[in-house]
Amino acid sequence: MKTLQIAALGLQQDLERLKLASHNAANLSTPGYKRQLAVQTPFTAWLDVSGGIHTHTDTRPGKVHPTGNNLDVALPERRLLLLEKEDGSQALSRQGSLQVDAQGLLRTLEGHKVLGLRGPISLRAEQRTDIEIDSQGQIRHQGGVIDALHLVGIKVGVELLPLGDGLYAADSHQWDTEAAVIGLRSGHLEQSNVMPSQEMVSLMSTTRHAETMVRLFQAADDMQATAIRRFGETS
Repeated sequence: MKTLQIAALGLQQDLERLKLASHNAANLSTPGYKRQLAVQTPFTAWLDVSGGIHTHTDTRPGKVHPTGNNLDVALPERRLLLLEKEDGSQALSRQGSLQVDAQGLLRTLEGHKVLGLRGPISLRAEQRTDIEIDSQGQIRHQGGVIDALHLVGIKVGVELLPLGDGLYAADSHQWDTEAAVIGLRSGHLEQSNVMPSQEMVSLMSTTRHAETMVRLFQAADDMQATAIRRFGETS
């Protein structure tokens, strides 16, 4: 592999790492956000369009804090809400801050419809107060069950595909349909699992590496210019 090619691939990887670290830092206060990491691929894959790295989602849970809002839910580990986006497609999310709109539809703060076991969760006017969500995700009003959050379990070892804005692709082949839903905490929110110190270290080390790749570019360019000049002098 040529020197300029090595430097170009190195810079491409550094730019991806900087983008992910900046995105992580920007979502430090986003409930349920999962840190995105750039993972090195084997050397033999360096010529792929991926530039030698791929994105990995750190699914470790963040800290859980009480909010006092009954529509805030902290999800069990490896469980995600099934949502319907504006275009009708489905997505998954760990962001558990929910609200009821003017039509009685349960939505995320970003406006995505929250799906239950029978489709989008809709509440009648008299059901929109005194709502409770139990530890299994059942939505209750005055003791009766209205619906239940469609909480998707993800198989261990499965890599989530991020779509942006805290959403992940809803690939049903990755779902664990056997695991029971337990441990949902109403009136709580899971915080981002981003640690500022980690992102600062990542930004600093990546910046230094990028500077090294730029110097490698310059050195290779100088060597090429010298070789061309000497070739001209001898011809």
